[in-house]
Amino acid sequence: MSNWPGFKKKSLVLMIGVVSGATCLPVMAQSQNSQNSEVEVEEVIVTGSYLRGSPLDAPSPVTTVDRTSIEAQGAAQVWDVIKNLEINSGSFTNEGAGEGQALSGTANVNLRNLGENSTLTLVNGKRQVSAATVTRSGGEFVDINTIPLVMVERVEVLTDGCSALYGSDAVAGVVNVIMRTEFEGLEIYGDVQALDSATNRQDRTGSAIW
Repeated sequence: MSNWPGFKKKSLVLMIGVVSGATCLPVMAQSQNSQNSEVEVEEVIVTGSYLRGSPLDAPSPVTTVDRTSIEAQGAAQVWDVIKNLEINSGSFTNEGAGEGQALSGTANVNLRNLGENSTLTLVNGKRQVSAATVTRSGGEFVDINTIPLVMVERVEVLTDGCSALYGSDAVAGVVNVIMRTEFEGLEIYGDVQALDSATNRQDRTGSAIW
């Protein structure tokens, strides 16, 4: 053995390599088994969902007033579309100066007459800022008369309370105004309505899209 000084070193290196390979095999097998094993997932219950679907398939049916129906009604403002809904029973509009009130020209949505701050008003699915004034009862509301009707594609009304998804301001329901996005050309709209013949008060509305 003294004539082969490198024999022991080579044998020792080979033995270490064999042992290392043997120790790697169980680890690799363990990792493959962990990948093939099934993972248990806990049950999750979703109360509300943002997933799109058919209005008739939704737990709470959605009433939709499309552009064709809006034009057939001869509506001049978004308020005219809301007031024609069967579920609408407490909305109001404040036409004219009316003794200089800050509510002049505003309109809100009040489904089922549960309060103007119990109906959530959305534009393209997003919340809107409340008007700079409050109603006579002190409730905050979104002034729907600030939404140009000429730019509205359709109005969707969730006819049931949806506080679980949107919060306490959607107890009575949700009104979602969808705006027109694919439009080419120029469209101008104007309307004049007499409010009081004795004082010659008029309501003039104009809007355009291009």
